Amino acid sequence: MTELQCWPLDGKEYTSVDLGAAYAARSRGLLTAQSFTATTNGDNTLTLSKGLGCLHVSEFWAAFPYLLNSTVLQFEDADGVYPRWDAAVLGYDKNANMAGLYVRTGLAAPSPTLPELRRDNDFDEIFLYRVTRPVGATKIEDEHIVDLRLDPTYCGLMRDTIDAIDTRVMQAAFEAFLNKIEQELNDLNAGTSTMQRITYDPQGKNQDIFAYPAHLYKATFLVDGWSGDDPYTQTVSVQAVDGGPAVTSASHMTSGLFCDDTVQGDAQDALLEAATLVDKGKKTFGSGTITCVLENEKPEADAEVYFNAKKGGA
Repeated sequence: MTELQCWPLDGKEYTSVDLGAAYAARSRGLLTAQSFTATTNGDNTLTLSKGLGCLHVSEFWAAFPYLLNSTVLQFEDADGVYPRWDAAVLGYDKNANMAGLYVRTGLAAPSPTLPELRRDNDFDEIFLYRVTRPVGATKIEDEHIVDLRLDPTYCGLMRDTIDAIDTRVMQAAFEAFLNKIEQELNDLNAGTSTMQRITYDPQGKNQDIFAYPAHLYKATFLVDGWSGDDPYTQTVSVQAVDGGPAVTSASHMTSGLFCDDTVQGDAQDALLEAATLVDKGKKTFGSGTITCVLENEKPEADAEVYFNAKKGGA
């Protein structure tokens, strides 16, 4: 018999390598979407709140760096000629045997890109935020920050990889919204002193775009509420969470669907899986309602979802 390392057995001595192997199926990522929340400080720094993440020391060794109190990350000054993308990083230095939060400074260029994510013999990293440094900027503004924490390409939520749930559907909708905002900012930085009308009023409706702010809404699709046999249809009532107006047939979503992240364990997995299916469906608003049509598959659990929506203009 060839004896193998095996944890835990009675009467054996173990090291951190053995304990790390017990969590090897954990994916890189964060414990919750609130881990390491960023706040601007009116200068070249960000404050990151408490949080816990998962990194990989090696193929069969997962480690869990955590922060109990807020900390401040210092960024280098912006370039005077070209913009730059920096990354706020949770990483592990394998040579120094040390995990920490730090800044990876990008290359200033006409079309900036993020630094390359390092997952090799020397480092293991996840990117928490992309921070745009415009030419000559002296401080970091809220609109300069792109949240990467739910993007599995750079970070994502830690999962047991034997039964992982892909968050890319909801992340793609959020990134589409961010890309639109970023394009508007790029147009202004290119030399336009005010936003062009074609950007905010492409259909020429001549109405106040700020008269219809987005509000937070909630809807619950019940597991037994689906009718039909592929496609499946369900119409449910919509509740305004922040006191916004009732939705109408003219309302439209301004975000993807997301869930209450206080739900934990198996219930969280079931909720996320159900919400992901609903997010893929075709959704239309009615008078105080939302209708979802699904093809091929329907959820096997209740899907309590949140989203942002705006009232349609007259």
